[in-house]
Amino acid sequence: MAKKKKQSMIKDALILCAISLIAALALGFVNELTKDRIAQLAAEAKAEAYREVFPEAEQIIEASGSDILAKTMEEADAILANGGFSNVTLDEVCLVNDASGNHIGYVASVTLKAYDVMTLTFGYNTEGVVTGLAFLSIKETPGIGMKADEPAFKDQFAGNKADQLVSVKSGAGEGEINAISGATFTTDGVIKGVNAGICFMKELQTRLGGAN
Repeated sequence: MAKKKKQSMIKDALILCAISLIAALALGFVNELTKDRIAQLAAEAKAEAYREVFPEAEQIIEASGSDILAKTMEEADAILANGGFSNVTLDEVCLVNDASGNHIGYVASVTLKAYDVMTLTFGYNTEGVVTGLAFLSIKETPGIGMKADEPAFKDQFAGNKADQLVSVKSGAGEGEINAISGATFTTDGVIKGVNAGICFMKELQTRLGGAN
């Protein structure tokens, strides 16, 4: 009896291993089939967000298309650290040209932790004005921090000209953003991400100007 029980356990274990192996292979196959499509959708969403935050953009040039931008991106961590920004990742900065090929600004994507991890993108023109803000990913508290993804909050950034934005409780003026009630971490996180991007782009603009 004990021998039969042992054989049965071994059989069950082998069956379980076979099922697990088949499931893992199937999952890997599905992932392989869908990863390119997922990457394509992510790229399309990013491109749409870039157009949203900088409506005048006709040409968006990634780092591979500019030696100065590529070199500056290599130094991004050091530039942000020198500016006093920690725990912020500058994912990408692109140059923006208008329909005539004139350089008119930049778009950036930044990842940081507020209440949760978020990735935001914003535009910044050569006059030092923020042209718009959008989120590539955000998972803040529903009904509170998620208000950051609503026009009432995001629209405050467009048209703001300042070296560094700050939050206020109400009555925001130039360079000020009305905070989301009950969502200090989210408000401060978004502003920190934008300020970090501005810090980098001001350095980049100085280098681009020096190359002319």
